[in-house]
Amino acid sequence: MSSWLYLLLAHLIADFVLQPYELVQLKRQPIGLAIHVGIHGAVMVVLAAPILPRWWVIIPIVMLLHYGVDAMKMGYGRGHGPRAFVLFLLDQGVHMLVLAAAVLLAGVSLRTEVIYGSRAVTAMLYYAVPYVAATFGGAILLYQIALAFKTRTSPVDLLTIRLRVAGMAERLLALTAVLFLQPVWWWVGAVSYALQLGANRRQRGRWVESGSGLAFAVVVGLLFR
Repeated sequence: MSSWLYLLLAHLIADFVLQPYELVQLKRQPIGLAIHVGIHGAVMVVLAAPILPRWWVIIPIVMLLHYGVDAMKMGYGRGHGPRAFVLFLLDQGVHMLVLAAAVLLAGVSLRTEVIYGSRAVTAMLYYAVPYVAATFGGAILLYQIALAFKTRTSPVDLLTIRLRVAGMAERLLALTAVLFLQPVWWWVGAVSYALQLGANRRQRGRWVESGSGLAFAVVVGLLFR
């Protein structure tokens, strides 16, 4: 597992697992943004300190850059529509580039395999990346799609516990099928999506949501298979 993936896992946890909707709203104020960046720093210390040279220099730099990028997004990315969705994707892309630059600044190749304690723990952390991305990250992705393309009257419904857990379970099944089953059995992961399309065949917005969720889980699974 490369050092970049450890930093990416820390980013996914801090940005999607440990960032409730209330903190997203609070981030419009400097104190909220500082809390968010502090969470990022704490998670990075846990995951990167044991494996990243000069982490005590690298992590503060990443935190400062994260603060700057998020501050710019909060300033220019308010509102809804396709523009806000594109800014969301650009924001995540910039964060990933910053993490890659941090690894190189530490003097480590992006392809160098690094063991975190033991191979078993490293394997668990490796698969944690796609699972956190597909479940928690996928939930925010679908919320952004709903906001941008108005796939439902009240996009915030997607953040309710019931719909969020249901969506996570669907993407979890699709991801697991792609990661660990033979391709001939991948259809198992798409059963719930097929049922949804049948039930919501007259609601094209739900087609967009279901198709996006399934596609995201499959792509993430293929990347880590």
